[in-house]
Amino acid sequence: MEAETNKHLLPSYFKIISFVIAGLALTSAIISFNEQLNLDPNIFLPLGKYMFLLALAFFSFSKEKDEKKYFSQLRLKCLIPAIIFANIFFLFNTFMELPESDEHREFMSAFEVLLIFHVYYLVSFYYYKNKQKKAQKTV
Repeated sequence: MEAETNKHLLPSYFKIISFVIAGLALTSAIISFNEQLNLDPNIFLPLGKYMFLLALAFFSFSKEKDEKKYFSQLRLKCLIPAIIFANIFFLFNTFMELPESDEHREFMSAFEVLLIFHVYYLVSFYYYKNKQKKAQKTV
């Protein structure tokens, strides 16, 4: 069962690839604000956003360099609360926007929901991973 769950994760070198993609995304976003280049910001800013989201997905779902058996259980432990948190955040934001007039409503985009999900997942995974690592050192 352990080998089966690890089989569905990306290899650990995807973490390095995710840093490269995040750098490209940041470069794309910076280029979109440079007016001297006369480039269309409607192309480069969304490109940078979605490249950053791709980098987060690669980083989130790639194996650790020293993958332990309990990491798959830890991933599942962090995945479900991250999904719940992103959904609650989305619903709360939606209900907060309903009293606004139709012209001033700004609902969350799928990008924002996925960004919140990945950030929450990564923070909770590394928090519990480090907490468990410290507990093993004290034992």
